[in-house]
Amino acid sequence: MYVDFHTHRPTAEGVVTPRCFGIHPWDIDSEQSSDYDAFRRRHLERFNAAEMIGECGLDRLYPTDYGRQKELFAWQAMLADELGKPMVVHCVRAMDDVVALRKKLRSTPWFIHGFIGGIEQAQQLHHAGIGISLGAAILDKRHHKLRNCLAQTSLPFFLETDDSSCTIETIYDEAAALRHEEKEMLAETIKQRYMTLFQKNI
Repeated sequence: MYVDFHTHRPTAEGVVTPRCFGIHPWDIDSEQSSDYDAFRRRHLERFNAAEMIGECGLDRLYPTDYGRQKELFAWQAMLADELGKPMVVHCVRAMDDVVALRKKLRSTPWFIHGFIGGIEQAQQLHHAGIGISLGAAILDKRHHKLRNCLAQTSLPFFLETDDSSCTIETIYDEAAALRHEEKEMLAETIKQRYMTLFQKNI
């Protein structure tokens, strides 16, 4: 069994992925709520039904209003905090703002998905109370810092397919090879991590 921590595709047999709901920073123009109370009333049922909130976050490269992105990200983080649910975060050139909000809201786990940084950034995020999930970028040998991070880190992490066409097993294969460990052992470690996070057996 493999945990695919974040995906936009139907889950394959033998793969577990959390049920998620959130408003992506690319989609904020569709959200009409003018304040947090209205946002909460509109989305509480769907947030409550999800296992993890997101993906939500900040993206400085996408042409939606960045101030509105920050507002909706904060609202989702507040609701995740209230419901005690972990959050999967989309972050593009906005790490400082993500970390700044994290300092205010620390009740539930946050994870940067599609992490492509190096070991120093992973450690900085860990100290800020933010975990990481790595995807198909680990297959690209041009991502030297990312691959070295995965090979060397002792920090906990998850693996994901996101919107990649590759399988989660391919990503586990590469991660295990980089870390010089058996794929089955890596899969079991991540499975145990997942069960602890969501407090359920799989």
